[in-house]
Amino acid sequence: MNNNNAQPVSPDQPRMGQLKTANHLLGDRQALDQAWERDGYWYFKGVLDQDVITEMRGLWIDYLQRNGLIDPGVTENRYNGSGFADKTVTPAELSRVGEFNTRNIHTMLTENPRIVATLKAILGDDPFWLPIAEYRANPPVDDPAASRFIYPHQDGFYSRDMPMKICWVPLDHIDEQTGGCAWIEGAHRGPILHDLSKPPLFPIPPEVVSLDGWKRADFAPGDIVLFDLNLPHSGLTNLSRDRFRLSMDIRVTEASGKVPSIGQLVSIDENQVTLRNDRTGAQESFVVDAGTYVRGTDGKKREGAQIPATFQAGEQVIVNSRDGRGATLVRSIH
Repeated sequence: MNNNNAQPVSPDQPRMGQLKTANHLLGDRQALDQAWERDGYWYFKGVLDQDVITEMRGLWIDYLQRNGLIDPGVTENRYNGSGFADKTVTPAELSRVGEFNTRNIHTMLTENPRIVATLKAILGDDPFWLPIAEYRANPPVDDPAASRFIYPHQDGFYSRDMPMKICWVPLDHIDEQTGGCAWIEGAHRGPILHDLSKPPLFPIPPEVVSLDGWKRADFAPGDIVLFDLNLPHSGLTNLSRDRFRLSMDIRVTEASGKVPSIGQLVSIDENQVTLRNDRTGAQESFVVDAGTYVRGTDGKKREGAQIPATFQAGEQVIVNSRDGRGATLVRSIH
């Protein structure tokens, strides 16, 4: 879908290549694995059930209407241009729609038998979904000349050694102007780029992020991009005038492989975390040390007294461990 009502783009903005599609590789495990190793992603066009995606998009439209950003009665993704001065929601909040986390909207995707069957065909195994989801309705930006990259990062830095693939799902047509997301093809094989001298988010310095190698696509409902947790990627600013970038992302891994512990937090301090595993019902404890990345949902690393202050007993957490004893990652789900 071409956007004929777009803001002008600065000539300094990067020109991006196109993602490779992997539809033709379905059914060929060796070819899929080779493409993953080479590129760090799989991009499938039109493989997700359209009825599910349409139903989910309807929730985004309803949310934007309730917040006065799409006119009543309009069933399309069409921003009314009313701005945010008199709204109870901000552009920043639209980049992470908290209401959808509370409602666990991702289960519409992860518990749908047709979607599960599609992911099983892609993974070659039953999918094990990690309940880490982000819901986005990014509005048009005010400054089209600003950098298009919202926050280049590698999920693997914030989710140490987590066995997972990230699934990025567009819920509407997302063209070059609307933005979406972009990835540096093949860079998952390189080093972690985050700056250890700049806590608590440790951003990637702009000078180490190459402007070459970025790939994107014109996305449509039913598409999905699965990518390696160490592949550098970034959301792109929305340069359209009257469309929201509607998308979600969630994490998945192969059910027969190593999976993290997910469950209710029993206790946590600077030295240990204990949870009750949802799958087994067993209580599990892990050592927390300087190498553990303890975080809330904002990605910021917690240390010392910040650790117990970040969590509440009974909340859902994820704990990853290499050896079953020491935690590499502790994070909130919501």
